[in-house]
Amino acid sequence: MSRKECRKYYFSVEGETEKWYLKWLESQINSKDNAKYNVKIIAEVNKNPMKMVKKITTLGNLDIVHVFDFEESQNEEAFKNTLNAMKSAAKLKKKVKYSLGYSNYTFDLWIILHKSCMMGRKSHRSNYLSVINRCYNTQFESMAEYKEEANFKRVLSNLTLEDVVTAISNAERIEQQNVRDYQIINHCGYEYYRENPSLSVHKHIKEILKTVKLL
Repeated sequence: MSRKECRKYYFSVEGETEKWYLKWLESQINSKDNAKYNVKIIAEVNKNPMKMVKKITTLGNLDIVHVFDFEESQNEEAFKNTLNAMKSAAKLKKKVKYSLGYSNYTFDLWIILHKSCMMGRKSHRSNYLSVINRCYNTQFESMAEYKEEANFKRVLSNLTLEDVVTAISNAERIEQQNVRDYQIINHCGYEYYRENPSLSVHKHIKEILKTVKLL
């Protein structure tokens, strides 16, 4: 039996939970005999896109996805500054493209979507905790407790690739609602919604699953 070709994917992420999720996704894909390719997901915790690009030594075309949060509408300028940095980082090397994988308010929205389609808005990041506890039958008392490595990986252990497909579908339902009800914002070539819930991280996960023929 011939060895599978390996496809590489590059992500810069805000925190450890995003990295742990992406490495979990890598292991799930590589455990599937029916996947066309194996994958190697390079996920670095790096809030500064410029630093990520400077580390890259590959000579070919490269798409890096920056996964980060649009935390509050009043912090939109900080969000735009990150988009500006992504644009500038891509210009450092001609073959590099920086893509946006945001969540509004938080990456935990994406984790919830694996188990539930949360269409309603939240007023604060802390309000996600009760939904996480309900979806995963947990009793975390704080977001900090939920994001401890052992606890977060216990949450991941309850997921399958079928749940990832569900999350993609739920994210697309949110996107359809936002297209209908809200105005999309374009800043230096990147598109997003101010309103929550909204996200784009699912688009990149979907592309990986389609490439390896698991979707």
